[in-house]
Amino acid sequence: MIVPMFPLGSVFLPGDQVPLRIFEPRYVEMMRQLLAGETQVDMSFACVLIGRGSEVGGADHRRDIGVMVHIEQCVVTPEGGYALVGLASDIVVVDEWLVDDPFPRARVQTRASLVIDHDSITHTRKRINDAAVAIEQILQGMHGPNMHGSESGRGYLDADLLSRITTENNSLIAALWHVTRHLPVGPDIRYDFLSCLTLNDLMAEVEIGITHTQEMLAFLRLERD
Repeated sequence: MIVPMFPLGSVFLPGDQVPLRIFEPRYVEMMRQLLAGETQVDMSFACVLIGRGSEVGGADHRRDIGVMVHIEQCVVTPEGGYALVGLASDIVVVDEWLVDDPFPRARVQTRASLVIDHDSITHTRKRINDAAVAIEQILQGMHGPNMHGSESGRGYLDADLLSRITTENNSLIAALWHVTRHLPVGPDIRYDFLSCLTLNDLMAEVEIGITHTQEMLAFLRLERD
């Protein structure tokens, strides 16, 4: 399928909320066509990472793996652009970049869901929960206790929601993406997450990302002391 493309310096993961402010003329035209139903996809576009270059003006080098973003809220801004909130969903792979006329477009295919090793489900569930605990500790170490959720006893990463996902829905993929979205890492590491093809591969990359973040924070604490 041919979809509108929005290259950015950020990487969104499945389930992420995507807040964007559209002001560049080519993307204003993209939104006009989406709102008018003039594209192959309904109120959706794909976001991919810019490897080199700028978000504004074109002439950027783009990565080939991204996510579909479905627009959930959209308002016109006073300057004639758009402010929107979308939801990232399926991972897509670019087969062919088309001419940026009047905005970036590409022929993409939706990538299949992560492959699960059913012989290691119990162990993987424990690894996901361990990762959630580690990420919560990282976030509290960076930002202090989550005062917004303190009355309910929830931290930055909602343990109750994670428990419901892993037990009631029995969806380890959804649970792992839920945990992964909270890990504070840069766009290149997030892109590596998107590149994983199996649940075990993603789990391993998340664990590496947790260790890297813990070591970086420990180094920064030593520097301050």
